[in-house]
Amino acid sequence: MKAIILDHVSRSFDGRRVLDGLSARAEEGKVIGLLGRNGEGKTTLFKILLDMLAPDSGGVEVLGRRVDGSGAVRQRVGYIPERPAFHDFLSVGEALSLRAKVFSGWDAARVSALCRRLDLDPAARIAGASKGTLGKLAWVCAAAFDPSLYLLDEPTSGLDALVRDEVLSGLVAELGGRGRTVLVASHRLDELSGLLDEVWVLAGGKIAGVYDAEKLRRVSGRASPGFIVPEGALSLGSEGPVGSWAVLDGAAYGRLRAAGVEGAEDEALPMAQALKALLSLHGGLR
Repeated sequence: MKAIILDHVSRSFDGRRVLDGLSARAEEGKVIGLLGRNGEGKTTLFKILLDMLAPDSGGVEVLGRRVDGSGAVRQRVGYIPERPAFHDFLSVGEALSLRAKVFSGWDAARVSALCRRLDLDPAARIAGASKGTLGKLAWVCAAAFDPSLYLLDEPTSGLDALVRDEVLSGLVAELGGRGRTVLVASHRLDELSGLLDEVWVLAGGKIAGVYDAEKLRRVSGRASPGFIVPEGALSLGSEGPVGSWAVLDGAAYGRLRAAGVEGAEDEALPMAQALKALLSLHGGLR
């Protein structure tokens, strides 16, 4: 079963088309990074998958259920918004108790364990809480009922480096390893590089490219500056007589090697550089 099916989904706001016939499929158990510039529609896509926003046209299925406006899919989807918000007159513990009444699969023992792991004090007041505290609370709320699918919109925003590393290397790895599907949009996808199975590039209102993350971890070659770069390869600059190239698919890299390009060899390209190259390939950087 596909965890997510998006079939020619479109959505406009005030005459501006944000999603334009977007289609994609997510296999169960995959950890997928959603890469796109600001304003490309990542948050809009998440809200459609959560049945919080209806598409203008197209079909959407989440965990085998067609999104129909009832909001039923939210009982099986953990969501972290880019800007978590909670009632500021509550404590952390009271906010968690309120959520427990909404989600039928809420697991109090799991909540306690997550709070300890993230050093989140249930007695802390939400009013005046730091962005990091709100981010931790959002993580606990998303994971408390052990959903089958996680939609994470900038999930580590506001977290300090130590907590961010704990979330990235611990919680997300645990989710993927337990067969949960994760779709994560983040400006720090390079930090997730060891956890990702796929990268989706959102550009022009569509999923403009789907890339195997393992291949992205080995995507560079070297070629003399005079070489004609084949389709699928992107120049990343040069040093002296040798130019550096990011090859974004195996076939393109194979053509480089088959052409007998002097110095062509496998090298590890930093994930951040590869992701920047992907954005450049699909419409340029802003």
